[in-house]
Amino acid sequence: MQVAATATGNGTAIETVDLDGGAVTTVTFQVTGISGDTITWEGTIDGTNWAAIQVISLATGTAATTATANGLYRVVVLGIAQIRARISTYGAGTIYVTGVACA
Repeated sequence: MQVAATATGNGTAIETVDLDGGAVTTVTFQVTGISGDTITWEGTIDGTNWAAIQVISLATGTAATTATANGLYRVVVLGIAQIRARISTYGAGTIYVTGVACA
């Protein structure tokens, strides 16, 4: 989703709907390299209009539309076609966001 990112940017979205194989129900993310940065979690139905979505920190159980710390995060994605981890604020560091989709 974000690989060695050193600037703001949308990254690569994860497709969460597969009409042949079924839908994904959750996505878990691992975020590393954050240093004064903000990841904004976003989803879309039409592939064009993106909106913030709440993702839960697995460390704290807190739901938020952004992440400012390294860690594991999870979101339920039923009814959402794609999700992304947009770097909305960049301060420093090399950011990685990896997502694993589960049915």
